[in-house]
Amino acid sequence: MNNLFMSLSLVYFSHLLATVVWIGGLTVAALFLLPIANQTLEASAYARFLERFRKRFNPLAWLCLAVLVGSGLFQMSVSPQYEGFLVIHNPWSVAIFLKHIAFGLMTAVSAWMTWGIFPQLSRLAWQRAQGQTEQEAERLFRSELFWMRVNWVLSLVVLLLTAAARVAAS
Repeated sequence: MNNLFMSLSLVYFSHLLATVVWIGGLTVAALFLLPIANQTLEASAYARFLERFRKRFNPLAWLCLAVLVGSGLFQMSVSPQYEGFLVIHNPWSVAIFLKHIAFGLMTAVSAWMTWGIFPQLSRLAWQRAQGQTEQEAERLFRSELFWMRVNWVLSLVVLLLTAAARVAAS
């Protein structure tokens, strides 16, 4: 096998693995873990759970984003459909352009959650464990779930646009 084949195989594998880990993590967290934990754990246990979950998931999610950017740009550059930066002349380039917009929105939502909502939620979860600010904690929890679900929906849009680009390329 030649080097290009091996390199592309590794890039595609990395891209798919990062996609599965990131979108799978979002799906499980948004639809199952966080809602169930909030409803079943007492306040201090929930606060500890949030801290542990975020400390494990956030670095992995950001690593996945970095892998997706690098591997995605490489894949795009070797595609015969690619005609240049912001050259949008065919259905493939339209799908890829829209995919990058959705991916950019996902990245912005992730940044907002990581450095905006999560620190506030952690602080309020501990205050809630001490019997304070129940309403504010609930408002932020709903906000976190909303933005996590927005990110999840955007991830589905990215997957749909990826499928559209594949069809357009064939």
